Amino acid sequence: MTYPKRTILTLLLALSFYACTKEGSSEVNEKPEFGFTQYTIPSGGDYSVDSLKFVMLNGITEMKFKFKFDSSAIYTTRDPMNQGDVNKLYGFADGVSFTTQYTIPPHHINSARIGWAYVNKALRIYAYYYNDSAQLFKELQPVTIGKTYTASIKILQGGYEFTVGEKKDTVPRTCPLPTIEGYKLFPYFGGTEKSPQEVRIWVKDL
Repeated sequence: MTYPKRTILTLLLALSFYACTKEGSSEVNEKPEFGFTQYTIPSGGDYSVDSLKFVMLNGITEMKFKFKFDSSAIYTTRDPMNQGDVNKLYGFADGVSFTTQYTIPPHHINSARIGWAYVNKALRIYAYYYNDSAQLFKELQPVTIGKTYTASIKILQGGYEFTVGEKKDTVPRTCPLPTIEGYKLFPYFGGTEKSPQEVRIWVKDL
């Protein structure tokens, strides 16, 4: 069976357009980049699938990593008052002593994390930290969905230095230890509400 030249040309153009569209698009189910771990927070959940791992971080002064969000990070909370709640991306519990009997999680006493929230049509990144059980956060900058960023949290004398891309800011730190003594903290949604949808985040330790 033979096809008219016009039909063949139309099919070729359609296939070409489809290939270009797929290659240039940022799909919500895109595969993780090489060396990255995909963390998935299920709809109706708080913790990512891999967030219950226990990884010690002792004797270092800086936690450095790369991260990327896809369009699943665009969300709307059921209660508009909760839209500004800061979710957690990555970080560490600080000054943890395992000889002490804790009545609350140690990372709710001293810790430092990169936080995130989708507010006013932008994905915003925060310094999120606890000092002597006081919960604190500070916006650092908005980021572009689909773009990979390098971030770090560094121990300074009396402070945490947060870096995201070219943005750098320092916040107070009350823990007196000269290095990180604690455990790694993984992606978490909340806040007051649980995740309204599946959220995917990619992280690579550096």
